[in-house]
Amino acid sequence: MKVAICSQGPNLDSPVDPRFGRCAYLVLVGPEGDELEAVPNAGRDAARGAGIQTARMLVDRKVEAVLAAQVGPNALAVLEAAGIKVYGDITGTVADALRRYRQGELTPVGGPTVSPGWGGQGGRGR
Repeated sequence: MKVAICSQGPNLDSPVDPRFGRCAYLVLVGPEGDELEAVPNAGRDAARGAGIQTARMLVDRKVEAVLAAQVGPNALAVLEAAGIKVYGDITGTVADALRRYRQGELTPVGGPTVSPGWGGQGGRGR
């Protein structure tokens, strides 16, 4: 299963980023764990709709699961419509989040974890 983890940096030792749509990077890990790709988040500086842009990028990359500390309703709707599971409550490093996911310690979110625009430029997530 291809997994995307919201990150502040481009590698497994990077801290997770608490924001989804405005995270600095998305670290993509392939099904066997041997494929690692750090993708700078092009949607992060969008004036509006950063979460939706980020979600669409992950849909295009055929991601099957997202590990995100926070996710808003619009981004979550795009991810869920594509059948992508979203797991919340990630902390620590990208490697920590990935380990917890693989060990079955993370739970899929039951709905948005923040209100629309939470991570917007000038907002609480910035």
